[in-house]
Amino acid sequence: MPAVLDRMKMTRAAARGLAAVCIFSIIAPAGTVPAAPAAPSFSKLSARVIDSYVLPRFKRLEQASGGLAADIARICDGAKGGLANAKRDFAETALAWAEAEFLRFGPMSEIGRPERFYFWPDPRGVAQRQINALIAKRDATALDPVTLAKKSAAVQGLSALEVLLHDDEHPITGADDDARYRCRLALAIARAMNGLASEVVAEWDGEGGWRRRMLEPDPQGTPYKTAEEAAADFARALVTGLQMIQDREVAPMIAAIATPDKPPRLPFQRSGLSARYIVSGIASAKALYETMGLARSVPSDKGWMPRWISAAFERLARDAPAAVENIPRAKDHKDRERELRMVRFHVEGIRKLVGREIAPLAGLTVGFNELDGD
Repeated sequence: MPAVLDRMKMTRAAARGLAAVCIFSIIAPAGTVPAAPAAPSFSKLSARVIDSYVLPRFKRLEQASGGLAADIARICDGAKGGLANAKRDFAETALAWAEAEFLRFGPMSEIGRPERFYFWPDPRGVAQRQINALIAKRDATALDPVTLAKKSAAVQGLSALEVLLHDDEHPITGADDDARYRCRLALAIARAMNGLASEVVAEWDGEGGWRRRMLEPDPQGTPYKTAEEAAADFARALVTGLQMIQDREVAPMIAAIATPDKPPRLPFQRSGLSARYIVSGIASAKALYETMGLARSVPSDKGWMPRWISAAFERLARDAPAAVENIPRAKDHKDRERELRMVRFHVEGIRKLVGREIAPLAGLTVGFNELDGD
């Protein structure tokens, strides 16, 4: 607890320091304000982000989900001891999704695609209920990835697979008809998800795909008329990702600690991946920020902003894992709540600085994102 209080004091001191810097920048003589950095090349920015950030993450998702589907296929064919491998590759797929889930433009802007990967938030447990209904009916149409893709998003993707793979009372490794149906259903879900990941990769990188659309905007066409509009989608995705971490992941953890008598609803709680999921999302947001190189467009008189962001990301990398670990069983409620609020404070601070200050300094208009109004 003293360590937490010390950190909070340091944060308040830093905030006072930031305020002092802001006041100085306002009252400083005009002659002392340095010239703004040169405007970035938006096409180069987009190419760099697509090739070194976006494509590698969706390809990782494709590879991980393919390995998961192969694991489940072996289980359904009668191989022994395969469930541990399937759970390991499920974790890899979930963490790969955490790194890419806020890239919701381009191929992921198609309605329903993000939910087909991961149906969350799910406050009423819809995924569990609908999976149970499929099993009760032994719905054969759900065993075909093509027809499954036309059903509710709640019976697709990682949410549904988590229900099936992490059910110790009804494992997919059993020899009865119920277990065989569960295994074939899990296989159809994994194959459909892998197919969806492959579609997204192809639509990014294929001939006439989203990479080309972003790098070669059409003044008379859609979706991008200028290179700036295309590059702005990356900044918007970063702000969206930080807001998702703040509101959909950390906030429920704070609520779970504050109301220990109520069962928490955390992302990937059943599989024990909640902490790793959030940490992966934060690390991916940091990688996107750095790959975009937004700090290069900040004039020296505002240099405190990228320095604060870099320090905040370092703080999150150091402190967030312990703050979010084992929330349902946490005993140090008051200290843990302070630590979680500190995580949320830093995530929110980065989001606001990027969206309101640094992105505009780089010439990028963030505007609204799909979470506004949630």
